[in-house]
Amino acid sequence: MKIRFLISVLCLIVLAGCGQVPRPFEGAGRENNPDLLVLRDAAAVRVEQAGDLPDGAGMHLARAMARALRGHDIPAFSDSQVGGDYILRPVVEARLAGAESASLDVTWVLYNKDMLAIESIQSPGDLAVEAWFAPPPEGAEEGNLQVPDHLVPEIKRLKGEKPDPVELAFDDLVAAPANAVASLIGGDRQTVKMALPMKIALFDFAGASGDGNEALLRSASAFLQNKGIEIGHEIDEQTVVLSASIEVKPANNKTGEAMDRVSITWMILDHGGAELGQMVQNNAVPHGRLDERWGSVASLAAQAAIDALEGALRQIASDRGLLLRADRRKS
Repeated sequence: MKIRFLISVLCLIVLAGCGQVPRPFEGAGRENNPDLLVLRDAAAVRVEQAGDLPDGAGMHLARAMARALRGHDIPAFSDSQVGGDYILRPVVEARLAGAESASLDVTWVLYNKDMLAIESIQSPGDLAVEAWFAPPPEGAEEGNLQVPDHLVPEIKRLKGEKPDPVELAFDDLVAAPANAVASLIGGDRQTVKMALPMKIALFDFAGASGDGNEALLRSASAFLQNKGIEIGHEIDEQTVVLSASIEVKPANNKTGEAMDRVSITWMILDHGGAELGQMVQNNAVPHGRLDERWGSVASLAAQAAIDALEGALRQIASDRGLLLRADRRKS
């Protein structure tokens, strides 16, 4: 199915703790034999907090994912910035969906301990405003060596503690991606492959007057690279193609002043040439303005197009099991 886009103003409100992982039995067991403390034959996961959420929501999201993974019998924690055989990092895009809720698009990126990306898992969802602006959770994170996670709700019930609606909201948000992460980590380690980055090849920029074709191609390439998106020079299965068809026609405005109508059709194609998406820009400039050099017009048009197409490129990468960009932040 083709995806059609129109240039519009999008208001994205981009609205991430830390202490040590609880070790209540550290030092127990036979002297000089800490291996006796290993209770589970599974790699530990450190869940990072999202930098694109309010602090309280970021902590709740990370704790909820750690709880969910522990429910799959995978040791996981979020209250430390160090450690872990795997690191799970949430990248959040969010916008207010009204006065009572926020819409989230969370991409969970799984890294090995050398910070090489293994996989990305996309998870959309909604949060009530109470959860969005929730204060940070109180108390230490429930650790693997304390109470088994499946007993925690029953113990809270016996103590007369009611379920926390904020925790329940975040538990719902992470349930599906936690299943995917647990399946990936719990499977055969030999089958785990590093996720590859998607590459954007820029071809067939045609139809512009003057230096418009070259100027638009250069500007689009620069804005893609500025976003950390890799440019490809050959077309293969990791590549999608971005092309632009440009048309400049004389037109008159209401005052009768001679103008040129500029139309740019941006197209995203797969490596076989099938169209994946399309977006059209229309604008007017003084007649003859673009006969020779496009200058800032090319830069402004390319920036608006790349900003608008970024979401579509992210979805295409996710559908293909690729990463839109390599996240090179170090923990």
